[in-house]
Amino acid sequence: MNATILLTTNTPVEINNSLGYVIGAIIALFILVYLFYSLIKPEKF
Repeated sequence: MNATILLTTNTPVEINNSLGYVIGAIIALFILVYLFYSLIKPEKF
């Protein structure tokens, strides 16, 4: 049996992965701030 080994660099994958974590953290922070704001100052109907 012949086995082929593919060599790839992990640097672009780690950069994309960490960028995804940063974007996700920013979105989660905005949602958390919005929820606290709506909890403190609810809309009057």
